[in-house]
This record gives sequence, structure tokens and C-alpha cells, in this order.
Amino acid sequence: MSMSYYVEKFEFKNKPKEINYIEGEPLKLTEDFRFYHNKIRFRKELTPLQFLFNEFFNTTLQAAGIRDSYLKREYTDTYLIVIFCDTEEIKNTNQIIEKHFDKNLEKGCYYMEGSSEYLLLLTKDMEGIKAGIEKMKEILEQVLDDYFRRKNFDEYIKLRPFNLFDCV
Repeated sequence: MSMSYYVEKFEFKNKPKEINYIEGEPLKLTEDFRFYHNKIRFRKELTPLQFLFNEFFNTTLQAAGIRDSYLKREYTDTYLIVIFCDTEEIKNTNQIIEKHFDKNLEKGCYYMEGSSEYLLLLTKDMEGIKAGIEKMKEILEQVLDDYFRRKNFDEYIKLRPFNLFDCV
């Protein structure tokens, strides 16, 4: 049996309405990762995520705007978006959002997806972005804790594929 080098199941203070764990390649974090966002008005909400990495690595991951050329106007008008990925993957923002554009997210609800390429948070309002970022922080904290407990620093930091839906 092969050992899995990532957190199998996340633990939450408040369980999300829905979470599905997906078989497949985990997301492998590199120093090229950034927290990309599509609206300056929630930029400061990303600070706790940046501090989380600072706690573990004494280095703050950047938060950066998603370039207009990577994101259709229609998508940015509809959603508040956070994508945690590297500088190459962010170029695929339209394809990432397109897969989820039909999601009917009510006020205060959000959708999160971890794939082998990115970690995505999608919502329509500030309540959703605040709650979603809090949930994202809970997940990343467990992933980083686990990585440092293992002390196998030749390995990548890995996040297993999943998707999650929740509301405030």
C-alpha cells in the first residue's frame, strides 16, 4: 500500500454543508505560489493567509490582482475570486472559472476547489469571501502543520484534491 503524504481529511470548527474528497494528484506548493484576487476591496482579507505562510516559512507569499487579460469581464462582474496557484497557472483563470460559471451561489455562500493545479474560492459577496478565506486558512494550516510534523523537507507541501460548498 502506498503511503499518502498529505492530509486525508480536513477538520473544521464548523463543518461545511458539503465536502467531497477526490482521488487524484495533489496540489504541490512551490515558492511561485501567490494568492490571486479579482477585487481590490477584499485584498486585505487575504492578509491572514499571507501571515500563515510567514509563520511557517518566515516569508510572506504575495497577494496579487488577476490581470484583466486573464479574466473575462463577465466573470469578474459576477464573482469575487481567490486563486492560490503559481504564476503560470493563473493564465488559465478563464478556463478555471468557466467550469463553475453556472454555480448558483446564494448570498453568503461560497464554493472552494482544490485541484492538482490550484486552490479556488468563488463567491458573490463579502460575507462569502470572509467565510471562504477563513475556511481556506483552516485547510492550509492543517496542511502546513502536517508538513512540518513529518519533517520530510525534500517532499513538496501537498494539498489533496477536494471541493467544498458552504454558506455563512
